[in-house]
Amino acid sequence: MNRSLQAIALSALTLTASQAIATELRMLSSYDQTAVYTQEVAQRYIDKVQNASGDEISISLNGPGVVPPFEQMQPVSAGVFDLLYTHGAYHTNTTGVGAAMDAVFVDPAKTRESGLWDFIDEHYNGQGLKLLAIPPLGSSGFQYVLEEPITGTPGLEGRRLRGSPTYTNVTQGLGGTPVLMSSGDVYSALDRGVIDGAAWGLNGVEDLGWHEVAGYFTKPTFGQTYTYLFMNLAAFEALGEDEQALLLEQGRALETETAAILDELAKEEWQSLKDKGMQETHFEPTDAEQLDALVTEGIWQLGVDKSPEAVKTMREIAQQHDMTP
Repeated sequence: MNRSLQAIALSALTLTASQAIATELRMLSSYDQTAVYTQEVAQRYIDKVQNASGDEISISLNGPGVVPPFEQMQPVSAGVFDLLYTHGAYHTNTTGVGAAMDAVFVDPAKTRESGLWDFIDEHYNGQGLKLLAIPPLGSSGFQYVLEEPITGTPGLEGRRLRGSPTYTNVTQGLGGTPVLMSSGDVYSALDRGVIDGAAWGLNGVEDLGWHEVAGYFTKPTFGQTYTYLFMNLAAFEALGEDEQALLLEQGRALETETAAILDELAKEEWQSLKDKGMQETHFEPTDAEQLDALVTEGIWQLGVDKSPEAVKTMREIAQQHDMTP
């Protein structure tokens, strides 16, 4: 074989080896690919993993148009997809542990040091999933978007309000009726008068276009909320130790970044929403002082209703370390 042919053969072998080493993973996201949570959390993680691995690990992203949010846990547990970016409220039909995390104060380091992170990881291992990260979506969690302003107390009286199970207790506690609905259906439901508003996090109202069909967002904000990055457990265990460590290290790093990033984006978005015609509407003091307690107790109860023993233990860990009221 002449030198030219040897060089071509060597190049082909090198390319083949490189292709064999590269790991390609598929992620499901519960949020649209253009949504702020997908971009600032899921895509941020994808980029961190790709950069840290020198492009040896790549992750493709699939939105809720492929699998609806409330149905995503099963195909990832079964290995149809490798990764899942979601909120715990989307799989309360399976476990209440993920949703219950929203009752815990935002402190990623303490979540790990207390043993709470490991407890949640072990719980989801039983569902065929490996926990990679629990990124907080800001230092505060929730708001309502309303068609009409608050004019008295209870401030949500008589209103039908979109929500996941996370919001049920606070919505009912302030006189509203919760309507279980995915975020993608809210615009048309508001536009047609099917609902009077929506409970949501502090980011993404503008991206979802809700300012076109609702005139107000509520203050004060309340509670806290987290999303999750999971991986199919068998797929994770099939990786080499270095790849496993890299995925976990980037998950830990992500947890420390997201709250500050999303806090700042929320401030920018509120100003932009005002510029587009939305206004703040405020809960009366008697309602405002109940918001945190209502949402926190409701979240714990939701968790206990779905997974009594696990969430009881989870709450004990959080209380022992002053991580929940």
